[in-house]
Amino acid sequence: MKRRTEPSLLANLPITLLPITYDQQDFGEIVSDYEVDITGNAPQELRSQFDKLNVEFAIPIPHVFIGYDNTLGNYRYVVVEPQASTEVSNLYATLIGEVERLLLSNAEPNLPEILLSLHSRRKELKIFEAEVPKYQLSTNAKVALYYLVRNVYGYGVLTPALADYRVEDISCNGLGLPVYLYHRDYEYIPTNFTFRDGEFLGVKYTGQELLDQTLLRLTSVAGKTVSVAEPIVDAMLPEGERLAATFGREVSKRGTSFVFRKFSESPITVLDLIRSNVISPELAAYLWYALDLKMSFMTIGVTGAGKTTMLNAFLNLVKDSSKIVTIEDIPEMRLVQTNWVQLYSRQAFGGTGKEISLMDLLKLSLRYRPDLIVVGEIRGQEAYVLFQALSTGHGGATTLHARDAESAVNRLLNEPMNIPQEWIPEMNIVVNVRRLPLSQGGRLVFRRRAVTVDEVLSYREFSRVGYWTPENDSHTLDLRSAKVLLSRAENLGKDYEEVSQEVQRRAEFLKMLTTVREVVQSKNSSREVKKYIIEYSLNPEGTMKKVRTMTTLTPPKQP
Repeated sequence: MKRRTEPSLLANLPITLLPITYDQQDFGEIVSDYEVDITGNAPQELRSQFDKLNVEFAIPIPHVFIGYDNTLGNYRYVVVEPQASTEVSNLYATLIGEVERLLLSNAEPNLPEILLSLHSRRKELKIFEAEVPKYQLSTNAKVALYYLVRNVYGYGVLTPALADYRVEDISCNGLGLPVYLYHRDYEYIPTNFTFRDGEFLGVKYTGQELLDQTLLRLTSVAGKTVSVAEPIVDAMLPEGERLAATFGREVSKRGTSFVFRKFSESPITVLDLIRSNVISPELAAYLWYALDLKMSFMTIGVTGAGKTTMLNAFLNLVKDSSKIVTIEDIPEMRLVQTNWVQLYSRQAFGGTGKEISLMDLLKLSLRYRPDLIVVGEIRGQEAYVLFQALSTGHGGATTLHARDAESAVNRLLNEPMNIPQEWIPEMNIVVNVRRLPLSQGGRLVFRRRAVTVDEVLSYREFSRVGYWTPENDSHTLDLRSAKVLLSRAENLGKDYEEVSQEVQRRAEFLKMLTTVREVVQSKNSSREVKKYIIEYSLNPEGTMKKVRTMTTLTPPKQP
């Protein structure tokens, strides 16, 4: 006789622990599919416990399908998870109950011990299908363990998407609306999950409660609180992810909303930017050379244009011997640099602690004797201190919300930044990044492009070094217009021909690196890129020859 799911166990579970899964939807025209491994959410201590007791640690791997909806004209992110059957849910609820019982008795739960104990006491659960040479989990036990890892050690139903390194952020716009995410290849696309009322094996739940409790779980992990009294939260999670959210309907008409922004330990590299045609190898080589000359630069654009991504990618080209100090509100920089000090601001602790502002950190950074001062974003008085540091010979980099170089300078000259006109040229280069609609394969898609690269000659004079041509989606470098760079190089005894040859050689080097599989497809691609940048700085010709023999991938398509 089949054992039914114990409703009392499921019904007593917090809603975020229910094994609720993604909606079953039509994939549309499948353009890509791949697996996403969530085992990284399981702490190493848990894995060690399984190994110590000779119990297999294995869970199913969810699958992602990217489909194209020809009716709506957009892509869709469809997650397929293992289905929690009645038997699976019964085992899952039993495991959660055993963990809870041990916690209430002040004992430390040991999951493999629980599995072995249940195996000896309740054979009908069929936890193991073999005991030698190792305890091998049954299919049902693997699925039950999957949902335990997902819900207890991960972030519930959001876990598969968060485990996908191609996903940069996840956003919920409110109740009854599909959760959206930003995909590196397909930009903003809807998923097949919506917070709404539902029922799971007889247990009814409301979408509002599921959404609210999911946010409360996220804010709790971040060490923050959110409530009706204080319905807005901006927090950072332990792994560096950024959470911005509203609670209930106090300030958001559709109910609780959030944006969960991920920051990979292996961030987007300059090679990724080149392969996706955000920037050309020639413009990338120019900026790399400019950094070697300690020229300052600023990336500008609107929200979501890719300013910080561009900034981070090029900072990873800085010589390893250079000392970098980064200053941010939320630590978003991911540099592969050993000589790096990462500072970030903090709010006051109630009415007792002292608030540490960007201005405080910027003043402090000058005592660190940095070669390069990086401010994540300037928007107030900290801009004045940064430009003051630039005027004394420090290198610098930052981002600024602006439409173009002229509007950026106008912001700098006026309240609340008030930069003196004569200091404006201290910011040598302005890179303008935009997110633009492009036609690809007959479909309208949004892509990021570095549309202009300008050198700043005065507060009202710029020299256009590079630009993007929309007609053929290509970039052009006009090195003769790089007056500031050529002047810096001339001070070092280098003429135009020498500079041109070096920029061309670096462009060829970067282009070749984009075809090296071990570099661009590595999980630590940023470290691999840094390794070859260092090798190039020590032995340019030798490194060029080495990379030339390693090319294995198709070069990025050049229009």
